[in-house]
Amino acid sequence: MELERRYRRLLRVLPDFYRRAWEEDMVATFLAGALPEDPEDAEFTAEYGRPDWSEVASIVALAVRLRVGGAGAPARSLAWGEAVRRVALAGLLAHAVNALAGLGALLWSPSRFGGHGVPDQDVVVWSLFGLGWVAAYLALVFGRWHQARQFAGLSLLVVAISAGVDLVVTDGAYLLSRGVGLLVVAVPVLALVAFHDQALPVRPRPWLVALPVGTVLVTVVLLATQYPGGGNLVDWPGLACGAVFAAALAYQVAPTAGWGSPSWPAALVLLAVATLVLRAITLLDYLQHTPAPERNPLITAALVEGIAVLVVAVPLALRAIRTFRILPTATDPFAPSPARPDA
Repeated sequence: MELERRYRRLLRVLPDFYRRAWEEDMVATFLAGALPEDPEDAEFTAEYGRPDWSEVASIVALAVRLRVGGAGAPARSLAWGEAVRRVALAGLLAHAVNALAGLGALLWSPSRFGGHGVPDQDVVVWSLFGLGWVAAYLALVFGRWHQARQFAGLSLLVVAISAGVDLVVTDGAYLLSRGVGLLVVAVPVLALVAFHDQALPVRPRPWLVALPVGTVLVTVVLLATQYPGGGNLVDWPGLACGAVFAAALAYQVAPTAGWGSPSWPAALVLLAVATLVLRAITLLDYLQHTPAPERNPLITAALVEGIAVLVVAVPLALRAIRTFRILPTATDPFAPSPARPDA
């Protein structure tokens, strides 16, 4: 029947090992709930019916949980899950550090440059809204995953509103870079989906230490490169490139110093890709919109930053590929009870 075929096509989003174990039971459960008791209605539904949207959502959610696995999951699924969770942690850490360091540098400007550096009140207000990233990060580190998603979602909404306001004020200038930048900002928020019931707990101490250390380092860089008017010679994509480069280099120099998990190379590669995309888009902005006297040093710096990230990311990508190839995709037994259609 056509409805059964549609259910089976939907179940293809599940990993093979899980589908082999539970596909028949799940299809039978779905059909039992979908087909009416009346024979004529049942015949019509079997031919023209489709999976309910709630069923589609439950299967997609189950597929995500299985592919970014936690405790008891196959080794490859667990490694992917840990990689995505580290992307979420590192991304929210970057947002929190940017919020704290940016606000600090903004408020510090008047004392450094007198009247030339007085920040606009609206800019300060938007910067204060950015502290929501700090709340999201701390909630995630302390295991309050639901609250972390709420804070992160609200903070992302603030960023989207701010970007929209800027586009209106500037008559659509930098549309491409703002759009891509918003997508990059959203990456760790989307990665929070990996923090489900089976996810392994976060070790708080290193992540708590990383927040003040990162804030101090970034603040020093911003203050050292700031000039009157509130501008900076080093932009946020440049800081992101520096952070990814340092983390990737540290991993390759000391891969067993507290972060020897096979998921770290994959997480760093994912972060490197997002950073390189943002760096490339902002480089296009420099080419199109920056006056010639100021353009050359900015372009040179952006190229050096992008090349540096590539140099450390490519070996990590090769290592991640080799590691994931040898990880088993299923365990025996792996038999969680199948998800209910209304789960």
